[in-house]
Formats: sequence, structure tokens, C-alpha cells
Amino acid sequence: MELGFAIGRGKVIEAIPSPRVMSTHLPYSLLPDSIRESNCRIVYVWRDPKDVLISMWHFVQKIMGGADKIATFDQFYEKFYQGLNSFGPVWDHVLRYWKESKRRPEKILFLKYEHILQEPVKCAKELAQFIGCPYSEVEENQGVVEQIVELCSMKTLKDLDVNKDVNLATPTSNNVHISHAYYFRKGESGDWKSCMTREMAERLDTMINEKFKGSGLHF
Repeated sequence: MELGFAIGRGKVIEAIPSPRVMSTHLPYSLLPDSIRESNCRIVYVWRDPKDVLISMWHFVQKIMGGADKIATFDQFYEKFYQGLNSFGPVWDHVLRYWKESKRRPEKILFLKYEHILQEPVKCAKELAQFIGCPYSEVEENQGVVEQIVELCSMKTLKDLDVNKDVNLATPTSNNVHISHAYYFRKGESGDWKSCMTREMAERLDTMINEKFKGSGLHF
């Protein structure tokens, strides 16, 4: 959502007929009042911060043309640990949406990425219920939920021609073109083990647990 407005496509976005579905990385505090105070609903997906870091690392490498164009992984890790991210500290980002979801569960559905991977059908039903379009008993008996889960799977989306062509790209506000293919890598849980030492992981876990302390949120 923020990208469209940043490159001057605000009118195009506003012209999309309702109901509109938009994605954003904005922290809750930066969402427009027209979103926070309206009847629109927010689905927030969070994941293990260690995997968030690794996902960001690979994504930035791709859009910048390789690891030699950005900081070393150790430097990237340290900035992440300090909260120096494009959309703010990951713990602040997660906690704000978490607290709002507890305060207004009818407004924000708070989902965990790892839970979606483990129980996609259950999460698909929960999502449908949240947006006011629950599956009927007939649809469930006919396997419609499972079909939708398959259509939305990482493998299906990754294999679409539109997401495999590296020449199909979206321009950003600073004239960097992001290929559709860059958004689909592994989609797995625990990939942090491929880049991060046990010591780095434990250090990050300790810090995140301290930030989440007293919130009722655990990862």
C-alpha cells in the first residue's frame, strides 16, 4: 500500500472498487486514520524474528544485486538486533498489532506464520470467519477449503509464470525495480539455521523474549 502512494499511484489505489485488499509493512502507528478508524479489517501475520531477519537478508541481496553490494551478514544482523529496520524494530511492530488485536479482536486478526504452515485449513477457516465470509457446511464437505489452501500455497504461487519471470518487476519510489520472483523463496520455518550461528540465535531470542515480557505473546 505504502509503495503505491510513494510512487504517485495513490489515485489508482483509491479507484479500486470496494471491497479492496491491500498489503503493507507499515507499523500500526503509521496507518492512516482512515484505516484505523474505519470498519475495514486487518489481518496481521508475524513469524519467528530470526526467520524474518534471514528473509530480509536474502530479499535485500536480490534487489541490490548481490551480497557484495550491501553490508556483511554480521553487520546486517547487528542492525536488525538494534532495531534499525526500514519499518522500525520488529518487536515494536509485532507488539503494537498484538495489543490492538487483543483490544479490538473484531478489527485485527493476529496470525502466526508457523501456525499457518502447520494448520493451513484451520487458519483458512478462521480467516474466512473473520472477514465475514465463512465457509458453508456444503463447501467444507466438498473440500473447498483444501482446494483454496492448495491454490494459495507457496509452491502454486511460486510456479505461476507471472512470479517466475525476473523481468516482471514493480518500480519503487527510489527507482529500484523489484522482480515478482524475488517475493518467493522457500517460505519455510527455521531457515535461520542456514545463516545464523547458535550464539546469534540465542542472543536474538533472549532480547525478543525480554521485549515481549508481560505481553502474553510468545514465539
